[in-house]
Amino acid sequence: MKKMAIKNEQTALNAAISGIAAHDSIALEKVFERCRTDKKKMTLLVRAFCECYLIDNKRRPLKLRPMQEDIIVESLTYPDGDSERHRKVAILAPRGSGKSFALSVAIVVYMFFKRFRDLVFVLAPSEDQASLIFNYCYRHFADNAFLDGLVDHYRFHNKPNITMKGGTVLRRAPIAASNQGQAIRGQHPTFLIVDESPLIDDKLFIDNVEPSIISNSAPFINLGTPKSKENHMYRYLYDESYADSFTRLHYTWRDAVKRGRAYDPPYTEEDMLTKMMEWGEDSIYWRTEYECEFVESSSNIFNPELLRSTFTRGLGFHEFGTKVDNCTVGVDIGKSVNSTVISVWTCQKSTTQNVATLIYLEEISPRTGGHDIPYQRERIMDIARGFGADRLIIDATGMGGAIEQDIRVASIESGIQFIPFIFTGGAKGTKTQVYRDMVSYLQKQQVIVPDPKDLPPDQAKLVNKWYREHVDLEYTMDAANKTEKISAPTGKHDDYCDSTAIALHGALSMLPISGNFAAVSMPTKRAVNKSSAGWTGQGVFTSRRGQNRLNKHSPGGI
Repeated sequence: MKKMAIKNEQTALNAAISGIAAHDSIALEKVFERCRTDKKKMTLLVRAFCECYLIDNKRRPLKLRPMQEDIIVESLTYPDGDSERHRKVAILAPRGSGKSFALSVAIVVYMFFKRFRDLVFVLAPSEDQASLIFNYCYRHFADNAFLDGLVDHYRFHNKPNITMKGGTVLRRAPIAASNQGQAIRGQHPTFLIVDESPLIDDKLFIDNVEPSIISNSAPFINLGTPKSKENHMYRYLYDESYADSFTRLHYTWRDAVKRGRAYDPPYTEEDMLTKMMEWGEDSIYWRTEYECEFVESSSNIFNPELLRSTFTRGLGFHEFGTKVDNCTVGVDIGKSVNSTVISVWTCQKSTTQNVATLIYLEEISPRTGGHDIPYQRERIMDIARGFGADRLIIDATGMGGAIEQDIRVASIESGIQFIPFIFTGGAKGTKTQVYRDMVSYLQKQQVIVPDPKDLPPDQAKLVNKWYREHVDLEYTMDAANKTEKISAPTGKHDDYCDSTAIALHGALSMLPISGNFAAVSMPTKRAVNKSSAGWTGQGVFTSRRGQNRLNKHSPGGI
């Protein structure tokens, strides 16, 4: 009986918002107001509206996922069904989950039922971000002849807006330091959406956005992924003084993958578990962007227990000069007060995954010739030749041209692939990529290191230092600029870390599993021997991320 009642009510709503009834704006507004006091009725109304008027990227009637429906319903209903109170919502949702698209649906539903002289405003930290929801709304209207007929005009430049024939207007604007929030000043929106709210400067937000809402108690929807705790979004979600005024919604990637009535999720659970392994479950990026946690601005890259799990009893360093198969040498060249660190790895291939084993470590400190270019060059080449290296990867970031050229020529003469690796920064830079890859290798038990308990004191000292540097290595995020940095804390070093990260990437990604060097075809040893010039490409790594289909779904993550 209950299912029958729901079906009948949905049929009635379908009839109410289609055909002749859809032209009766006064009657429609009454239907809308009744639904705003009941979340179940609003859910049915939203479903009916999507079925009647909206389509997905495959031209099918739009079906929303549970998370999206929840966002829309919470944005459009009154708190506790009390029509005297206006909705204020703070929403945390993961990257690429379709959260912005969901709010575009909420806006179009709102404008359909409230066609007379309302003002809907979309704010965001930049013009591009503000355009995202606005353009989704335009697509919803333009893709349906009836909805398009309700629009008086579209304007995309110089105060962009979509204006209904009854006078309701949708506007968008950035709010950033460059405009000091001028776009929202003096405006009195009846429905305000702030996308990527945590990225808006707190003072700008307090001085410009909050007053516009206080003046007329309009519905106020804040959306984004977590950044700094020193931010209005954190207060809305966790400050108890806001508990009575804000509805708090916290979604993670697990919520995003729930299909419900929808045809497709934005990404699969398998996709996300792969991504979690790649980025590291404890990384700031993973925890903020996909678990939607507010975390401190810096954290350690490597879990100490995970590092210790690489220690394997019964192993030792190989004797110097012992030839090994699938050998990769990683070198971090010492600069200023830093040491040059050389790590040698051999890789065992299998049908499931490759495994790299550390077989030799050497540190050339400034006190022992670390900045003597001829000595460094000769020592690096002695080690590479001695172990029969297939490839020699050197951190060439900021390295002088002379030593790089000398080692290049010597490598070619010895039939060794020479790969100058250039670290670049930022979220998509090679440094963050190779370190995320390294976390993944550790988690999948692809890295083996001799247990220092089984090594002579001088070798044990090197492995213990290797361990400490990795434990200390930090990941730092600048929330304001959305930049990321991996480095050692002040007063400490990351020479062992950089040597290891580039070596493992070469050892595990260049042998046929995944990962490659951008825009180059790596020569075989035979090809190098025949060449007088050798390979001169710059070692800019790409990783599995290039093949990941995450966020490659339809625009807006429908």
